[in-house]
Amino acid sequence: MKRKFLVTHLKKHKKEENSAPAKDENEEKFYCSVCGREISEDEYNDYDGMCWECWDDQLTEESDMMFGDLM
Repeated sequence: MKRKFLVTHLKKHKKEENSAPAKDENEEKFYCSVCGREISEDEYNDYDGMCWECWDDQLTEESDMMFGDLM
């Protein structure tokens, strides 16, 4: 009797695993528009679609062009 229960339980558990979608399949992935690295949704939204490093580089370049030797 225990064996039948165990087999039934294992089959039921296996069905549940196969029917549940994988976590990665449903998550939307975000990529930096400059370097293409995968980033979080928060980073994508906070830094205009870029990773922090690319956003910081762009900001530094813009500051250098605007202020030149003043800084």
